[in-house]
Amino acid sequence: MTTEAAERTETRPPGVRKFPIGPRRVVARIALVLGCVVVLILAAAVFAPASFWRWLIVHEVSRTTGRPVSIAGNVAVHLFSLNPEMTVEGLTIANPEWADSRNMVSIGKFDATLSLKSVLKFHLIFPQVTIDAPAIDFERDSSGHANWDFPPAGNGKANNSAAAPLHIPVIQQLSLANGTLTAVDRVRKLTFNGQVSVTETQNLADNHALKLRGSGKLNGKPFQLSLDGEPLIGVQPSKPYGFEAAVTAADIKLSAHATIPHPFDLAALQATFHVSGSDLADVYYLTGLALPNTPPYDVSGTLVRDQLVFKVDDFHGKLGSSDVSGNLSIDTGRARPKLTATLVSKQLNLADLAAPLGTEATPARKSNTLATPTPAPAPPPALLLPDADLQVQRVRGMDADVQFDAASVTTSKMPMNKVHFHLSLDNGKISLDPLAFALPQGEFSGTVTIDAQGSTPQTSIDMKLTNVDLAQFRPKSGKDAPLEGQLLGRIKMHGSGSSVHKTAADAEGDITLVIPKGEMREALAELTGIDVSRGLGLILTKNEQKTEVRCGVANFKADNGDLKATTFVIDTTNVLVTGQGQIDLNKETLDLSLRGQPKKVRILRLRTPILVRGTLLQPKIGVQPGKLAAQTGGAVALATLLTPVAAVLAFVDGGLAKDANCAALIGQAEQTKNLPKE
Repeated sequence: MTTEAAERTETRPPGVRKFPIGPRRVVARIALVLGCVVVLILAAAVFAPASFWRWLIVHEVSRTTGRPVSIAGNVAVHLFSLNPEMTVEGLTIANPEWADSRNMVSIGKFDATLSLKSVLKFHLIFPQVTIDAPAIDFERDSSGHANWDFPPAGNGKANNSAAAPLHIPVIQQLSLANGTLTAVDRVRKLTFNGQVSVTETQNLADNHALKLRGSGKLNGKPFQLSLDGEPLIGVQPSKPYGFEAAVTAADIKLSAHATIPHPFDLAALQATFHVSGSDLADVYYLTGLALPNTPPYDVSGTLVRDQLVFKVDDFHGKLGSSDVSGNLSIDTGRARPKLTATLVSKQLNLADLAAPLGTEATPARKSNTLATPTPAPAPPPALLLPDADLQVQRVRGMDADVQFDAASVTTSKMPMNKVHFHLSLDNGKISLDPLAFALPQGEFSGTVTIDAQGSTPQTSIDMKLTNVDLAQFRPKSGKDAPLEGQLLGRIKMHGSGSSVHKTAADAEGDITLVIPKGEMREALAELTGIDVSRGLGLILTKNEQKTEVRCGVANFKADNGDLKATTFVIDTTNVLVTGQGQIDLNKETLDLSLRGQPKKVRILRLRTPILVRGTLLQPKIGVQPGKLAAQTGGAVALATLLTPVAAVLAFVDGGLAKDANCAALIGQAEQTKNLPKE
């Protein structure tokens, strides 16, 4: 029985109205109407004039970008094909008003075919794309406005948030000729003028049929880009696509082999890379990441991109003569990209850590060696503290969380076992907490913070020396150390400045060193008082006899970069050594003197101090010239020098004032207050 017959013979309760047609007929009629609409749309599209397509393209591109768009040439659309084709001539997209007067995009001719079969599978495939004479201009001003930040449709404000990963439809044959690319980035201070071309050969023996070449200038230095990819012909969304890329920018050399699992969805990408250069900080010009200054580097790894996160789990290589390995990730889906890393070094050369920690000496500038009528000005003196300015714009542009550990350390100046630091960078604030250097006996550790949010960076340092055994600092001759015992200390300072040197020249705070108990070579102690009969005699006979150090304290107070010795005393068995003077951190000059006060009258002792002059890089030790006063003997009133000892000890460690030897030194200060002066 048919459906209509069933409807005629069915029984219905009284009062229930009969539907004129059944559900299936409703669906059929709706499908017929929709089909007619589609046919009409297709007919309209097929017979639509070129002016309609021109208007549609201009309207949609302008709505999407928020920029004026124009088409100066012909527009042709051919829909009667399994691969419909569109041709557009003279397409331009304008720059925003603040940018250069030229257009952001200008294309001489664009021609593309689209596979209808791919449309039904929801994976667009373009069998052929030809682009002739494209000119692209990228610009970013000093305030961070970029012409590639397009506002959402219908909104006049630019979207500065991280862009979603680019998804490029599959292109099976690409031809790009006479392309130019210009870029001006005033945030990174770079300019680029390059040429781009893409040609695909039909040579099946050449696995790298796709070739892209670009050249130009990066910060005034040559820039070269080459990309060699697998043939595009036959590329499918489900088949991985591989290519090799090489970039040379000044001394930076980058090579990579990359694979796109689903061409050309760039949200997922895998690549092995190798990059080398003279300073890792220069990679900022390519990546925008504020990496630290380093010695020459040569590193490799495997990069995996997952949406807006880039991960490297096998980062390894060399920084200077030190090895480095670990894992890192960069999250670009934030207002500021964030670098997270855990790095280790099996063998660290401490000199390689000088650049990133800001302790590398600044070399003296070379003077002009050419003959000139007038003598060239003398070069400025070499500085120990580097005067390179902190790149605050870079620091403010990213965040970071980095852990670093060195299992073994090589250094020519002092024994050291390990280095550890945790670096945090958050919205322009840098924190090294902790920053620790482990010695064979003892540790130098604490925190360093730099606030670069304001116009001038502010730096605070609070570092302590704990349980440092002075016996480990032996001379290269292998003899016993001139000073033995436990060394404690603390540095607490604050300063403002864009470089380490400028910050030190503005510093306020304290530097204190304490030896609660130890031993000193007797010759060294005697010579601080210029005891000719004993000091020189002990030196000439190479006498290694020791004298007890009961308590030693040195305190320097910093005021506007001027370090003044407020307390400097070493109490030994036979001599009380005192010191005074200052260190100018701006000029990096020394003006210190040491004087020994023998506890017994010495024959032939000359009362003149030992002077420490020169610079931090080149200190000079000598005897004060001029008339020498003879020894008068007896006690010397040292209350002025000894009175601050108690407060200084408490600054380093509250328990030091209770130490038997240092307590005796504090008591001596009280006893000498009422003694007559010499």
